[in-house]
Amino acid sequence: MSIEHQTRGNLRHNIRVSILNGGFSMVSMGIIGTFVPLYLLDALHASNQQIALLNSLPAIVSMVASIVGVFVIPRLSRFKPFTFAMILVTRVSYFLLGLIPWISLRWASSLTVDTVALGSFPQSLGNLGWQALIAQLIPQSLRSSFFSQRNLVVTVIGLVATAMTGGILQLFNPGWIWPYQIFFMAAAGFGAVEVLYLARHREPQAKSGPTLHWTPIRWTTILHDNQFVRYTLIAAFFNFGWQLSWPLFNIFQIKDAGATGLWLGLFTVASQLGQIMTFRWWGRLSDKRGGMTMLAFASAGVATVPWLTVLSTNLWYLTIISLESGVFLSGINLLLFTQLLEQIPKANRSHYIAAYNVVLGAVAFMAPEFGIWCLGWLHMNGTMILSSGWRLVGAFLFMTAAMGPGALTDLRGLWWRTIGR
Repeated sequence: MSIEHQTRGNLRHNIRVSILNGGFSMVSMGIIGTFVPLYLLDALHASNQQIALLNSLPAIVSMVASIVGVFVIPRLSRFKPFTFAMILVTRVSYFLLGLIPWISLRWASSLTVDTVALGSFPQSLGNLGWQALIAQLIPQSLRSSFFSQRNLVVTVIGLVATAMTGGILQLFNPGWIWPYQIFFMAAAGFGAVEVLYLARHREPQAKSGPTLHWTPIRWTTILHDNQFVRYTLIAAFFNFGWQLSWPLFNIFQIKDAGATGLWLGLFTVASQLGQIMTFRWWGRLSDKRGGMTMLAFASAGVATVPWLTVLSTNLWYLTIISLESGVFLSGINLLLFTQLLEQIPKANRSHYIAAYNVVLGAVAFMAPEFGIWCLGWLHMNGTMILSSGWRLVGAFLFMTAAMGPGALTDLRGLWWRTIGR
């Protein structure tokens, strides 16, 4: 049964439970994503290389999962049971994070990084299933407004949860391990509620065979889709510059600026506030000005964040920069995926999404490692400035894509005509 045959009641129900599912997901993943770096650096005394691996290893595992997903997802007759199982396994890995210090304190930092990395395998498969499920349940005409509304509510919930977690952690010695163990287990509990709401989605029952009407497709078919390839290459270039500085933010905030759990929570809250204030704004401007154009503006805004960050170690200043970061991150988070859906055909959609995720997974593995390598040569300031410049070039490429396939050629011709005068 297609989207058009869904009743309005089912559509409203799916939107409601998807928002609730996203809220508990944000709480669960927010605890892990925000406080595991602090746990590694302050409680387990991890190295800079391990912080880089915390970013890069999940990326390479996710890339492998995407390759598996391209063969698994299209063959599914229903997406919800598969997605439910994958997300549940991931949330169980959060519970395991809390057990690691009791298993081996000596190897706790390495085991923590490995567990986060391995947990990203079912998480990535779950994301592919969720993307396919939402693409089936939410009509294309409603996706921008749906994602804007969902992201707004989910971010508010995450804001409150992160602030509370950071505030409670502030009450304890940052070198103590057991408070983190409790919160990691709590994250698993919130994840259990998350998958319960995921199970409540009303998925249309396929008449027969795979929901995506599986037909074999050659990779050459995808590679010859110029529109998709162009968007993927630009997104990969931007993501490399975006992600090469990710481990550097943790190192700078915790080691250089001396941020505690409370301050890391405030940074996250400020970023989420920026997202809350602008989610609907990005959605409206996307509908009015074009998604690719607004993606270029969001990318240019994100390009200012790394070099502004290293201007000061004042924690209140870094909180303001986090707020500014959130304003533009809301556009990036909304538009990168919605623009991907605009670039790919409905037939074999999962193949295209998986190919896109494989490319970005490879980038996400290499970029943090490259960032740590640059840290040794260019130091913190130089590497952050490099990240800003790289992101800015990516924004320019998104703008040329918004102007059309021949935009770069036209701009090059204008340049030569200008300097030739």
